[in-house]
Amino acid sequence: MLLPDAVQANDEFVVNTNLTDLRLPAPDLLTLKPVVNPLFAPDTSTLTPSSGSGPFAAGVMTAKGRVTGFDSRAYGTFGIPYTTTRVQDGEQSAAGTTTANYLSTTYPYRAIGKLTFSAGYCTASLIRRSVLVTAAHCIQTFGSGSNLFTNFQYYPGHYGASGATNAQIAPYGIWTWAGLVRPSSWANGTDTGSGSARNNDLAVIAVAKNSANQFIGDITGYLNYSWNNYSFVSSAKTGNLNTAAVTTLGYPQLSDGGAILQRSDGPTYTTVVSGASQLWQGSDFTGGASGGPWVVNFRSREAALTGGAVVGTAPVISVVGVTSWGSADPNAPKDNYASQFGQNTQYPNASYGTYGSGNIASLLNTLCTSAAPGGGTYASQGYCN
Repeated sequence: MLLPDAVQANDEFVVNTNLTDLRLPAPDLLTLKPVVNPLFAPDTSTLTPSSGSGPFAAGVMTAKGRVTGFDSRAYGTFGIPYTTTRVQDGEQSAAGTTTANYLSTTYPYRAIGKLTFSAGYCTASLIRRSVLVTAAHCIQTFGSGSNLFTNFQYYPGHYGASGATNAQIAPYGIWTWAGLVRPSSWANGTDTGSGSARNNDLAVIAVAKNSANQFIGDITGYLNYSWNNYSFVSSAKTGNLNTAAVTTLGYPQLSDGGAILQRSDGPTYTTVVSGASQLWQGSDFTGGASGGPWVVNFRSREAALTGGAVVGTAPVISVVGVTSWGSADPNAPKDNYASQFGQNTQYPNASYGTYGSGNIASLLNTLCTSAAPGGGTYASQGYCN
């Protein structure tokens, strides 16, 4: 198909006629200047996203050949693109290698781990020196009052593929809990929403010190947290949708049997489902990923900027929500949702102690001002640093 008034291109092949160039002395790579496009940049102040995919059929070339059209398993019928990958280095199996779990033991991945308890397992992440955040439904069934699950244990940096060693399964040891806080509206079944979509499907857990009297965060490091949709933006360039680039992590059962940490990246949007403030994204995460962090500005290290470059606004890596629910179908529609961290009907205040705004701040304030083992509060003992 040709577009009106289109001029077809004539490609040109250029041959290197002086193969001695290959034997020139290697340049000093540190002194080479970067090349930039010399053409002027057009005005993008009124740019808006395209509303369609265009007039041509999409396709992709793989090692097995050309693939055309759309496959519902690629991003489901939900219509939001994403990518998912194992957080793994080295061989596919842990057997015979010590490097397969290397990546999951680097920061910030090692601040995320598997949370086991009497009903099964979820995912959790460390957001203070010794405080985890996870989903409230990983603590107790909605509306079950004082009936909590039991025997909470946390495996930071967990890698449990077939043949994994004990050092890979629990590279930083197995940690138990000292106390937790979940929303009372979750416990008594009055939280705003319907079904699995709720305002406040989140909870925080104080992790007890280990036998060497160490805090877990001093070993693994920990993530930041934020509220009221930090780092999200709405503009003409996003089609006036409130969106952010979000990395979601967890141990979904349908990917590697939940044995290996998975990472999903893509655009995330704010929305309201049955009155509940939600984050939503395309994702193939399923059960086991519950409680896993939704992270903005996910990265391992800061680049050293030169030439007057700045990182821009809202650049801090932080958790903005945790996986709450999504499609149980492994092929469609491939969607995931999280309760928004921030102010809502149950948590309207802009300030809860020194911990920020809304639900996440209130839970932390309640936990950190509670009595801790050995006297004082969790805050005064250093758990909440």
